[in-house]
Amino acid sequence: MNGYAKKARETDVKLRKKGGTVTLRRIVLGDDDPDTGKPEQTITEYTAFGVKLNYSADRIDGTLIQSGDQELLLSPLQLNGQPLPEPTAGDLVLIGGVRYAIHNVAKLEPIDIAILFTLQLRGN
Repeated sequence: MNGYAKKARETDVKLRKKGGTVTLRRIVLGDDDPDTGKPEQTITEYTAFGVKLNYSADRIDGTLIQSGDQELLLSPLQLNGQPLPEPTAGDLVLIGGVRYAIHNVAKLEPIDIAILFTLQLRGN
C-alpha cells in the first residue's frame, strides 16, 4: 500500500468515527422504453461514510453557495473497502432519508488515488 492509499484508508477511518453512512445514487439514462416513451433508468447505489456540515454565513454568497446548501466530506472508500466512484454533479446523495442533489464536487487527489471528496449539496 503506497502512502496515498494509506491516507485514503486513514480518512475513511476518521469519517467512520465522526460521521454516518451516506448513499451515493447514480442514475444512468438508457434508450427510450417503447411502452412508455421515456428513457430507461439504471440506478446504482454506493454506500460510504461522510460528515455533513453547514456552510458558515460568510461563505454563503447567494450565487455559488446558497442559503440551505450543505457541505459533505465523503470517504473515498465504500463500506466494503473498495474505491468509491467519483461523485458527479448529476448524482444524488441520501443522508438519513433525505435526498440531496450534488451541486459541486472537489476531490483531494495528490496523484491517482482520491483521499477525500468534498461535495456541495443542495436540497432536492
